[in-house]
Amino acid sequence: MHETKQTRVRYLILFMLFVVTTINYADRATISIAGSSLQKDLGISAVSLGYIFSAFGWAYVLGQIPGGWLLDRFGSKKVYAASIFTWSVFTMLQGYIGEFGIGTAVFLLFALRFMVGLAEAPSFPGNARIVAAWFPTKERGTASAIFNSAQYFATVLFAPLMGWIVYHFGWQHVFVVMGALGIAFS
Repeated sequence: MHETKQTRVRYLILFMLFVVTTINYADRATISIAGSSLQKDLGISAVSLGYIFSAFGWAYVLGQIPGGWLLDRFGSKKVYAASIFTWSVFTMLQGYIGEFGIGTAVFLLFALRFMVGLAEAPSFPGNARIVAAWFPTKERGTASAIFNSAQYFATVLFAPLMGWIVYHFGWQHVFVVMGALGIAFS
């Protein structure tokens, strides 16, 4: 039986999964950090804000199976790159909803949050697929734990930064900065 020589490239792959998962969770948190300022500035009701917050979750649930299918059909590299770019564009666009009237802004914010959730849906199936392809069975649990820890690292790193951005520059800039970061990474 021929054994394939293991390389250290898998650790670079894992580092990239950690970074992209950090960006992923930071983009999800933008609305939480900017929400109260956005709500106050635009006059959005608590009920409307609740629907806006839930839009991501609805789309994420709906997008999981199609996202997995896309990963299997077109490969992790292509689908993940498109996913990162797309969710980052939708994140960035949220910074411009203040240019519209309240009714339009609420609708657009709901739609953009929905699209962020849909675009992020392939992320964790993609992470699992990549770990399965690059790591031997005996290392997959540890590799998965590392990329999963990025969701908490995102809060540690980006929540204070986004709060600072809202305080000094306004809620709009949180979406623009985080969206630009994701676009650059993609």
